[in-house]
Amino acid sequence: FAAVFDGDPLIAVPRVVASAPRAMVSEWISGRKLSEVIAAGTADERHHAGGLLAEFHYCAPARAGLLHADPHPGNFQLLPDGRLLVLDYGAVARVPAGLPRPLSVMTRLALEDRPDDLIAHLRNEGFLLPGTTVSGADLVAYLAPFAEPLRTESFHFTRRWLQSQAERVGDLRSSGFDVGRRLNLPPQYLLVHRVSMGTLAVLCQLDARVALRDIVSRWNPATFVDV
Repeated sequence: FAAVFDGDPLIAVPRVVASAPRAMVSEWISGRKLSEVIAAGTADERHHAGGLLAEFHYCAPARAGLLHADPHPGNFQLLPDGRLLVLDYGAVARVPAGLPRPLSVMTRLALEDRPDDLIAHLRNEGFLLPGTTVSGADLVAYLAPFAEPLRTESFHFTRRWLQSQAERVGDLRSSGFDVGRRLNLPPQYLLVHRVSMGTLAVLCQLDARVALRDIVSRWNPATFVDV
């Protein structure tokens, strides 16, 4: 991470000073904690921080082949020069080919409202086990947390939006809950899914408006075109 983002105008990663099998010492850099921005930041500060966080989440796999796997406010700070400082690399997922293409295709099929193709794709990738039946329309709706923020040039991430998504899939009476119960998440995608959901949650804590469609199209084009 430090080598890839050295001199980057948006993202700062502390350089490693010394390391051992169980410890690492990095240079000391200090900024404004993201938790402080969440609690008392201006709208512009929160939008800025959210845009940088989204940029880091999507660009790191493509640039470094790695995914920072612990996205919580304590691991991010805003530096005086406007860059996002990223800390704590104890949990990292190796994604040498970038974010897994099957996940990108899944989102694209939901965005394009292609339920039949989505079902076929999920069966082929092991998300739907043999004998499992589920409505294509319900699958498209289930993927709303990933697809909805990409439908417009700018999306406003709010706690209320996140709460509504959680209520929809957590209600025992809802079709979303039934879809979640029937889906099988292959283990190779588990950490990526958890990190993506965690990043969305931080964006909602920031109450940030983010041009996510542009960010994803630059770093993960398979979400929009067949590549």
